[in-house]
Amino acid sequence: MCPFTLGTDVEVTLGEGIKEGGHYFPIIERNTIIPASRTERFYTTRDDQSKIKIEVLQGESRLARNNLELGVLEVEVPPAKAGQEAVDVTYTYDINSILEVEVKVISTGIKRRQIIKGQYTEMTDEEIEARFKELEYLKIPPRDQEENKLVLLRAERLYAEALGLDREVLEAEIRKFELALNTQDKRLIEKERTKLKEYLDKWEDEL
Repeated sequence: MCPFTLGTDVEVTLGEGIKEGGHYFPIIERNTIIPASRTERFYTTRDDQSKIKIEVLQGESRLARNNLELGVLEVEVPPAKAGQEAVDVTYTYDINSILEVEVKVISTGIKRRQIIKGQYTEMTDEEIEARFKELEYLKIPPRDQEENKLVLLRAERLYAEALGLDREVLEAEIRKFELALNTQDKRLIEKERTKLKEYLDKWEDEL
């Protein structure tokens, strides 16, 4: 399991347009089964902002300054109104205490990547690169994974055939699975997928 939470520094809105930086945003949480990969999307917070800086942090405090900084990545973004430019930040953590951080600018496709090795990691750079190639499958978003797509397609087909209250009930079950997909938590996704499949099986048996 991942021994510490891995995240980054973000700016939050406190209300009435007041923004405050220095808040910690977890990406891979403590006790996550590894290897694991998680992706989060972050947006610009100022008009004409030309860069986004991702501080790679480790720790459990809600304040970024109280956590350990492991590295920093910075990417350029086209100047635009606040919130119009975004980056996808992917953390992939391996059992060998190696963290891969990828930052991709959504509008331009530009990527930055950094490998952060644990203190006692003895793998060579070549071994690390080979290992992360093996872990590419982890980076496929849950919604794009075949087993999840098939269940959603089946549920959508049955929804289209249903009417009235039946539709409302089925939609509630689908939403439970979609919420699980949004967490990117493999165990929770598998649990909710199994529950949805069982529900759909029962639904079809009663038709």
